[in-house]
Amino acid sequence: MAKILPFTGLRYTKALKTAINRLVTPPYDIISEQEQKAFYRAHQRNIIRLEYGITKATDTAKNNRYTRAKKILQKWLDAKILAPEAKPAFYLLQTEYVDPEGAKKKFTGIFTRVKLERFGEGKILPHEKTYEGPKTDRFNLLKETGVSFSPVFSLYRDPSQRIRMLFNKQMTKPPTLKLKDWSGSQHQLWVITHPTQIAAIQNAFQGKKLLIADGHHRYLTAIRYQKEFRDQIGPDADWVMMCVAEIHDPGLSILPVYRLVKGISRNQWTVFKKKCGDYFEIEKVPEVKQLREAQTLAVKKNRCAVIGYIEKGGKNAYLMRVKQGYLEAFYNPSETRHSRIYHRLDVVILNQLILHQLLDIRPGEDKGRVWYTKNLKEAQQTVERGMAQAAFLPGLPNVDAIWDLAKQGETMPQKSTYFLPKLITGLVMNQMNTELDAS
Repeated sequence: MAKILPFTGLRYTKALKTAINRLVTPPYDIISEQEQKAFYRAHQRNIIRLEYGITKATDTAKNNRYTRAKKILQKWLDAKILAPEAKPAFYLLQTEYVDPEGAKKKFTGIFTRVKLERFGEGKILPHEKTYEGPKTDRFNLLKETGVSFSPVFSLYRDPSQRIRMLFNKQMTKPPTLKLKDWSGSQHQLWVITHPTQIAAIQNAFQGKKLLIADGHHRYLTAIRYQKEFRDQIGPDADWVMMCVAEIHDPGLSILPVYRLVKGISRNQWTVFKKKCGDYFEIEKVPEVKQLREAQTLAVKKNRCAVIGYIEKGGKNAYLMRVKQGYLEAFYNPSETRHSRIYHRLDVVILNQLILHQLLDIRPGEDKGRVWYTKNLKEAQQTVERGMAQAAFLPGLPNVDAIWDLAKQGETMPQKSTYFLPKLITGLVMNQMNTELDAS
């Protein structure tokens, strides 16, 4: 089982309680350059200065955003802007937000330390491949500060709802912290320090595996940090901060990631349109705005992969329904390390058949030719304005299929899923390196 542990989380002190809504941010990897500057302006103590500092043209190996974060962190610790919890705690979070379809959702998760393990040992499961760049960036920050400012987001199964009942009992009490963030989402945080309550939560988690939903780069960064600094830091380096939630939590949203393409020659488009009929049943959708609804209905009716397609100009949309026999034509167990389940995924069909084979965008050659969005309206407008030649829409991901794939050791392609809510940064932090004095 995955091992969980309460911890003395580093948090903003009571002196800044009334400003907390201006101190927190989204995860660093979804913050644009303009948003980064806006969070700098929001408050001089905003967590952006630690988690995602501005890069300067004059940066050097000894003076850069990572070394500046270390200096700022020490100043904030000295000034009691940030301080560790008095007792080890679990941190129960409830977030109310509106999803991209306009539905109101209520999400529940808990911040904890989780014992690190190497992928493949079976207790902590990745579901997506990673990039080297983000891992290097996160390691440089962790190496300098010794603090994880934002959690890895993971999921567990709880068919008995035993854990949910424990959480519901806690949430009958007044929260330790309430705030409304920049997006209008509402957050409540309960700090659980009573030994009996902590023991009950730990017992309920016995035997649980965890599926990483968001934060693969942060998790692998923690593994590297453990390897390089365990002798110096001690047992604290064996744990990573996570926010964990039930895989079927009603507030959890899993969105597909749309592919926008450009740089395709006229001849290649001709080949694409000619050969599409060999693999797909093509159906025109009356209006682009109906594409997502039509796609969802087609998947339920046909029980197969259905790719949405917005063509050049942004005025016409189509459904591309995979023909029977596709898998037999493309799946050869002796030539692939992936399972039949993997090859049935619409995001795999989109990447391998549409992008790679029909449009000749090979792996490693997609930079500048393929980019991503989770928003249908943005995809349509980008194509309509001529900034992209087309948009392709995989269907809604199935969280149980993701779990089953991960359990058998398979990871989905990069940019396969987009989980909501995005856990805000700055509510709770995990200090591992006590070289920075937080006493």
